[in-house]
Amino acid sequence: MEDGAAVAREHGVAQVFDLHGLKAFAADKRVRKMLFKTDQLWSEIACYEPGQSTPMHMHPREEEAIFVLEGTATMSIDGHEITVPAGSIVKFPHNVLHDVRNLGTDRCVIMFVKVNPKILKATGGG
Repeated sequence: MEDGAAVAREHGVAQVFDLHGLKAFAADKRVRKMLFKTDQLWSEIACYEPGQSTPMHMHPREEEAIFVLEGTATMSIDGHEITVPAGSIVKFPHNVLHDVRNLGTDRCVIMFVKVNPKILKATGGG
């Protein structure tokens, strides 16, 4: 993670994140910002200039949901190539190879949410 934790406004027990205000881009690589990491969940925002990507990887225990907030993301998920426009969410199970690429000419911003892998390890889940 490149930029540390994001700042949220507190509203009682809730936290509100300004995702548009947190966007940041760099010419050399995508920019990731941790939104939150709790005992149960974690979430990050990732900002891609055209041509930038996240390497192919998998999460052995955690399901993941990726929200495309801006632009269009191209993803390979378990060998299936999909194009995901802004306003869409992709959910997939654990232990599945996936990546995120910005093949377009506009910027792309995603947010992901997944279970903290420590909770799955502690409970034997996954």
